Amino acid sequence: MVRLKHIVSVLVAIVLCGVIWLVHPAKEQVNQLETQIGRQYYSANFLLLDTVEELLAWNFSQPLTDADVDYLDKLSDDLLHTTDLIFFGGNVVHHEWRSRMLEVQEHLTKYVNGTSLTEIEVADLMQTLKATRFITLDFQDYVENIHDFYNAMHDEQHEMFERVKERLATKY
Repeated sequence: MVRLKHIVSVLVAIVLCGVIWLVHPAKEQVNQLETQIGRQYYSANFLLLDTVEELLAWNFSQPLTDADVDYLDKLSDDLLHTTDLIFFGGNVVHHEWRSRMLEVQEHLTKYVNGTSLTEIEVADLMQTLKATRFITLDFQDYVENIHDFYNAMHDEQHEMFERVKERLATKY
């Protein structure tokens, strides 16, 4: 009976070692993936800031020339691709920010296609762009490293979760 107990103990130890051997590389792969995604967020944050700055300089009350349409169409595409990188698959915790950026994209599409924006639409567009400018700057100030960018986008306990909400609620 004692011998059987030792054999079972050895088998349990072997199984646990095997599980640890399998889980450790998986955890390392998850960490590497989170770091890669964090790097994507880091790069996209700078691109978003540049695009938002260009859009903030635009007067959305003026009619568009053909050259303006080409320029804004490019900026709209840049914004779409950058926000796709930032809101990677929609599984981030900043749902309101994502929703507001989708509204910005809708306003830009409408404007580029020749439909004038109302004063309310222009105000909403500018409000979200200004909030986004400050959000991107906050990410640069408050996020300590590449892996932390991942946490800032996926963890409601990260300080950026509340910071983004505050920026979206502030009137600029």
